[in-house]
Amino acid sequence: MAYTAFFEDLGFLVDAVPQGSDALAYLTEKKPDIVIADESTPGFDTKGFLEQQILVHNLCKTIIITPEPVVEHAVDLMKNGALDYLIKPVDMRQLELCVRRGLLLQKAASPQTKKHDPPKKTVVIITRNQAMQNLLHLAERVADSSASVLIQGESGTGKELFARYIHEKSNRSFQPFVAVNCAALPENLLESELFGHEKGAFTGAIARKIGKFELAHKGTLFLDEITEMQFHLQSKLLRVLQEMTVDRVGGTQPVEVDVRVIATTNRSASQAVEKNDFRQDLFYRLNTIPLVIPPLRDRIDDVKLLCDFLIKKYCKLDRRNVKAMTADALSILIRHPFYGNVRELENIVHRAVLLTTSDRITPQDLLLDDAGTNKNFMLQPQQEPPSDMVSGSLKDMEQKMIFKTLDQTEGNRTHAAKILGVSVRTLRNKLKEYKEAD
Repeated sequence: MAYTAFFEDLGFLVDAVPQGSDALAYLTEKKPDIVIADESTPGFDTKGFLEQQILVHNLCKTIIITPEPVVEHAVDLMKNGALDYLIKPVDMRQLELCVRRGLLLQKAASPQTKKHDPPKKTVVIITRNQAMQNLLHLAERVADSSASVLIQGESGTGKELFARYIHEKSNRSFQPFVAVNCAALPENLLESELFGHEKGAFTGAIARKIGKFELAHKGTLFLDEITEMQFHLQSKLLRVLQEMTVDRVGGTQPVEVDVRVIATTNRSASQAVEKNDFRQDLFYRLNTIPLVIPPLRDRIDDVKLLCDFLIKKYCKLDRRNVKAMTADALSILIRHPFYGNVRELENIVHRAVLLTTSDRITPQDLLLDDAGTNKNFMLQPQQEPPSDMVSGSLKDMEQKMIFKTLDQTEGNRTHAAKILGVSVRTLRNKLKEYKEAD
């Protein structure tokens, strides 16, 4: 259901009840905070549900969604306790506001408890490295400001984790954290995704769409891989950041927004500016608070700490009983180059937890070349570049690495992009560039 995915993306815990006849049983057993009731759901008795809801769980707030607006029906439902009454097609931003209003009303009615706050996942950043601790302290100091943040770092260093950490520490933590991967969406969809569109704005626009900026109102908008955004969209983004208003595609009136923007990139943003891939004025606007996450190879003092944390995490998740890592295994990991950073370490530890036959992870469980295992098991991009790739230009080496990885993944672009630490879109663009150069 679209409502389920929408609210899960905002951080809420959501259950879907497909049959209206099951709604009362669910209400009685689970005691939800908010019910979004679609009158077109098979077997759903709106009036009967509202009457029982008051008896069974009077703190619950119910929002009714109907395909056919009838004034008398709406008045009747509001008299019977409905929080609000929305007409299809539903404006999701309006629905979100209704839900948040319902939660605030519950909180006012129950001042002794925080039970009705939207559930949030607590962000944990594991480190003892001084540079990382300095970054965390800086993030905490600026969290309550409205200043834009630009987080740079290699793939797998934890840039999104830092973004969520800033959001949680801010006075916007009760509001939505909305994420957009700027490299994952085609150019023609990204504009609509960010700024929204009006019904009939283009072919296929059968209803109004609320963009991510509006959905993130009062909260945080996370723009991942910002340097992959098309150049003409960068100017529109800059205008939104300057004016704090958005123009929906096909719209006639600007919409005011209050959004804190956190952007990330795994490229050097300043180099992207020098290459004219990224607007200089947008770079300065986003780079108000710069955070550069160091790669794992520069924070080796965190490897043991991270291993201990990850072993506990995956033992709990996969019901294993691994206590620790042997000194030899840890020594190998400390010497490992970690081109994939913390994400690569996490994959290695997870695999070792699953494969080990004892309560200690040994070098053989790591399945790394330097652990003495089959050299054909691991994909070569995780190792030092072969000698035949050292000669030639950087661009030639890049092309050889890409083709070698695609060969080893049997042409699977998604898998290859993950190994190379780039987006699928970046990989696709590189292949197009090589094809045109032939």
